[in-house]
Amino acid sequence: MPIRTYRAFQALILAGLGFFLLSKVWSGTVLFYINRRFVLLVLLGGLGLLALAQVVLNSRRPVSGEDRELEPESTHSGFSGWTLFWVALPILLGILIPARPLGADALPQRGFGAPLSARDRGQGVVLPADSSRWDILDWVQSVEDPALSAGLTGKPADIIGFVYHDPRLADGQFLAARYTLTCCVADAFAIGIAVEWDRGQPLADNTWVHIQGPVDIIEIDGQPMARIQASSIEEIPIPDQPYIIP
Repeated sequence: MPIRTYRAFQALILAGLGFFLLSKVWSGTVLFYINRRFVLLVLLGGLGLLALAQVVLNSRRPVSGEDRELEPESTHSGFSGWTLFWVALPILLGILIPARPLGADALPQRGFGAPLSARDRGQGVVLPADSSRWDILDWVQSVEDPALSAGLTGKPADIIGFVYHDPRLADGQFLAARYTLTCCVADAFAIGIAVEWDRGQPLADNTWVHIQGPVDIIEIDGQPMARIQASSIEEIPIPDQPYIIP
């Protein structure tokens, strides 16, 4: 491949990667993959790739007798079509695969984790007095804390999560689950709260729902878990921030 042509494709791919990252930031779907605190780095990375693409484009030397086809033995220097293909592959996958957060389909491989609560760090869990302001992580931590768990029964819950039909639960029950995320989806783990709901049609896995109702405590595999006796369930779109940030 002529070096000028190689440089042109190289600049095009770098620009494509830059625009791809910027489009994820603009659409908000970058939050399906990383913690919000790293969005600025992605933005700067996208702008940096655009700048680098311009530098590479400007580095193309004028056409001359020296602009020749690369010899086969020169491919070790990196001037090969395969190099360009592997660099361009993330763009192709990003376009072909719709952006979506982790959901119920990832749970069989990842399972449910045990969040690092304030109690694990030698402190007590401090939550708002109004339990209707708690998210799923707050409920999980409150069940783990002996100082809070005894008084949970009857408290009102108002949470958002996606539906997961855990085989350990009885008919008419499912888990409202969320993933907690510290850095990116690589370190995400799932947490959940059981929901009692036997009205109307069963909800499909991965359906995002807004649930309200009083709470009691049940046991799953010998471990306590909060359960919502749902008084209302409303299907909702995927939240702008689908993960819980501890």
